[in-house]
Amino acid sequence: MLIIGFFLFLTGLFNIPYVQGHLDHLPHFNSGGNRYGYGDYISYIALEPEYGTTEHPSQITFSVQDFEGNDIYNISTMVEIYDSINGNRTHVFPWTFRDVGDFHLYYQFPKKGTYQIVLGIRDDNRISENNTSGRTNLGSYIEPQRSILGDISNCDCTRTIFNISIASTFGTIQNSLFFICIISPITLLGIILTMNYYKRKRRRDRRINNVSSNTSEFSNENHNNNINITNDSPMSRKQVVRYSIMLLALAGGIVHLVVFPEHGSLHVYYSIFLLAAAGGQVAYGVLYFLIMLSKPFYEKPIKNSRDIKSTYLNNMAVNWFGFFGTAVLVGLYVYVLFYPPPLSPTNQPENIELAGILAKSLEVALLIGIAFIIRWDKQEIRRLMIKINTVG
Repeated sequence: MLIIGFFLFLTGLFNIPYVQGHLDHLPHFNSGGNRYGYGDYISYIALEPEYGTTEHPSQITFSVQDFEGNDIYNISTMVEIYDSINGNRTHVFPWTFRDVGDFHLYYQFPKKGTYQIVLGIRDDNRISENNTSGRTNLGSYIEPQRSILGDISNCDCTRTIFNISIASTFGTIQNSLFFICIISPITLLGIILTMNYYKRKRRRDRRINNVSSNTSEFSNENHNNNINITNDSPMSRKQVVRYSIMLLALAGGIVHLVVFPEHGSLHVYYSIFLLAAAGGQVAYGVLYFLIMLSKPFYEKPIKNSRDIKSTYLNNMAVNWFGFFGTAVLVGLYVYVLFYPPPLSPTNQPENIELAGILAKSLEVALLIGIAFIIRWDKQEIRRLMIKINTVG
């Protein structure tokens, strides 16, 4: 929640507009906008597919808003596409009346390379009141090609310039890199944890074998304590649950990372919230991994009672942090299925989606796992305190 508050503070501090919410998704490539020098408008663009292609037409989405992120009505637009290398205009969409500033166009780029898209905007309401050009009804009029793209001479309009890159393999390469960056650390983490698990398992097996071969040299109490760490013991089950908690937290964070761009179509703050949730879940998974590498409190010598209590309290703080944070995410999801979420532009509850069901299933399993560990740790610390008091 602190992270979300920080982002909201920055948004208000720098007066960041909300226009991204008018696009179909929150784009991160072949997109952009500029609010400086373009009259009363701020214009945004997004491509679908995101990276552009020469194999089939691309959907070009424009969003023309005012500086408060509100819709603009009754405008006329002209869209020109220029080749950035030779400066020639490859295509033009003539002046067309738009009842609202959000609209789509379709164009198949002829070759790979960089292009400049120029969006011209006229305010039809203002033109009808002060018709200086003599063209109240623009119809399919086409402005001449310009060598200086931002030139507005003989045009009572604003012109916004966007840079677009078209490369048939760039999207595949970047998506593959994203996939490798996500899968590689998780795979490495799984290998390390598996090796660590079997290392501990072999060490415990050796201890059990030593107990079995030297039963007469050990007391019944020590013998029973060692027997409790066999493969079918609660200790072994707890280790499996701890591994599951870490992996579930990481998996939930990854799901939120995957779905956060889609929620930009409703409100940019939703994407910020999902990014913060993903960061918190990944951080919790990493923190839990570090705890698993350290020696647990129930394996520390009884004489170090202060160290046992300190380790137990630290573990409980981490467990409760994960439990309450996950419970908040699950509770918010249930809430928005029945009531409109805060800042919703549609004022409607959220639809049930596969990604949401997957994320919440992981989080419910995470809650169950954390609750099991909290209960088990409480039982262990109570048993150890009784033993410490008895010895003392």
